[in-house]
Amino acid sequence: MSTTSEQMNIKSPTLHLTILITILVFVTILIISFVFKIEVVAKGQGRILPISRVQVVQPEFSGRIAAIHINNGTLVEQGQLLIEFDPTDAISELGTIKAEKSRLQIEMARVQAMVEALGVNPEMAGFTNRALGLYSVPSELARHPFAEEQRELLIANINSFLKSIEQVDARVESYRSSEEVTNAKVAHVSAMLDIQSERLQAAERLLEQGTISRFAFLDVQEAFTELERQREVYLSELRQKVSERTALESERQGIIANLRSSQLDRKAQIDARLATLAEQERVAIRRVGAANLKAPVTGIVDQLAIFTVGGVAQAGNELLRIVPTEVEVEVEGRFSNQDIGFMEVGQQANIRLDAYPSERFGFLQGEILDIAADSSEVQDGQWYYPVRISPSENYLEFGTNRFPLRPGMTVTIFVTTDTRRLISYFFAPIVATIQNALGER
Repeated sequence: MSTTSEQMNIKSPTLHLTILITILVFVTILIISFVFKIEVVAKGQGRILPISRVQVVQPEFSGRIAAIHINNGTLVEQGQLLIEFDPTDAISELGTIKAEKSRLQIEMARVQAMVEALGVNPEMAGFTNRALGLYSVPSELARHPFAEEQRELLIANINSFLKSIEQVDARVESYRSSEEVTNAKVAHVSAMLDIQSERLQAAERLLEQGTISRFAFLDVQEAFTELERQREVYLSELRQKVSERTALESERQGIIANLRSSQLDRKAQIDARLATLAEQERVAIRRVGAANLKAPVTGIVDQLAIFTVGGVAQAGNELLRIVPTEVEVEVEGRFSNQDIGFMEVGQQANIRLDAYPSERFGFLQGEILDIAADSSEVQDGQWYYPVRISPSENYLEFGTNRFPLRPGMTVTIFVTTDTRRLISYFFAPIVATIQNALGER
């Protein structure tokens, strides 16, 4: 019994020290796990893109290829000629439009001159000179052959118009002269009627006195009645002539109004056609300009799709691409749904270029510029959010060397989204296990 008690009371300094060190290490680790924090990093893949993006070159109009001045890999400057199309059809169309437009402008000058000349009641004297004075074509068309033709046509129209007016005026003057004659006859008959009226009154008194016979009285009365009848006939004839003259004057005004109306109608037609031609001319000019396909930016030609001179390129087809050079670049990354909820604009990012291993060359700093509002499906069932990141520099500096960032380079992106205490990593599996266990049936 005493032997057993002695064995239990044996003190081992090494054992005690081991236990103490173990406890101290555990307590130290526990304290460190409560005090120290580590970064939570979101990892994404991406590539470098020019801010202006790759430019797709397409023809605006279909056409036959006349010349190709570039190949894949050719460095081109902004505005440099890339491809020439045969402009024959476009130039011909533009020439046709301009020719019709010039003729219509000259015709408009003729119509406008006639309309303005007819704005007042035209008189025989001076109308021709007034109309010809109003005929004015644009200075650049003054020597156009059609300008003289339209001037001759204007003179012919004026002569035809004046001839019609002269004929009506002649008939009006004839009726006016006839009216004067009839008025004279009415006046003559009226004067005779006054005399005959006195004779009739005298005959009535003589008949009452028995001086003359009733037969003689009836002769005087018959002469008076005949004069009254003649006056009514002349008055009726005068009214008819006045009516016919008024109708002729209305006809004269109708000739003027009809001619002016027809000229105004033609003016409206020309205005409408000129407006249409102006639109067609703008399209034709743009088509002529589009016959020379030029580089939209400075860059390198890529994916050239045509090589045959004489071939036909359809409007809107992609002919080539130009990868911009000497421009600012940005990084377009893809991040998973698990990380995107903790990312926001303005966060800093570390950009590691796959072309330059970070263990040797280091990495670039960047800043998140934009996070897409919706995810995109990269592969079946794999959804990622596009994120735009601006690198701090357009090159990776290593010692005295600078390696430029080129469009198309792939990168790995690390974004610090949060910090967590170490202790949370120990308790996270325990909490998850308990939650799953409590959720079981």
